[in-house]
Amino acid sequence: MSDPVNTLYRQHHSWLYQWLKRRLNQSEDAADLAHDTFIRILKRKDQLYFDQPRALLTTVAKGILINWYQRKSIEKAYLEALSSRPEYDEISPEQKISAIESLCLINQLLNQMPERQQQVFIWSQLEGLTQQEIANRLNISTRTVMRDLVAVLTQCLVIMD
Repeated sequence: MSDPVNTLYRQHHSWLYQWLKRRLNQSEDAADLAHDTFIRILKRKDQLYFDQPRALLTTVAKGILINWYQRKSIEKAYLEALSSRPEYDEISPEQKISAIESLCLINQLLNQMPERQQQVFIWSQLEGLTQQEIANRLNISTRTVMRDLVAVLTQCLVIMD
């Protein structure tokens, strides 16, 4: 009996590539995301059902596509913010990649945190609001704001190690 992922790949790779290419309007990223889709399926093949292969591929590829769009959005925002800084010094491509990867990890972390903690972090770190201003906006105590910030920043430190 042949490996179900191998069979899936042989029978549906071309279809998946075309499906992704239509959504991205480019072939290089479509090829990369098709590859990533099969890698993710290969890692979880014991947990998946292969009776509806295109539905499986579409579901997995959509998740990868969403992550790809989020990463591109974060990368664009980071590069725009970096270029608008008056003290902008040229940084190496490695530093850019490292910063973008860190931002993606923080974004994933924030998506798993309670909504209030997300908002507190964003207002504090991205918009520069004080703890008092955040407390007033959310109608909570400054102590709660501090606890929320500590919770998010602690998790940031954990994922960055």
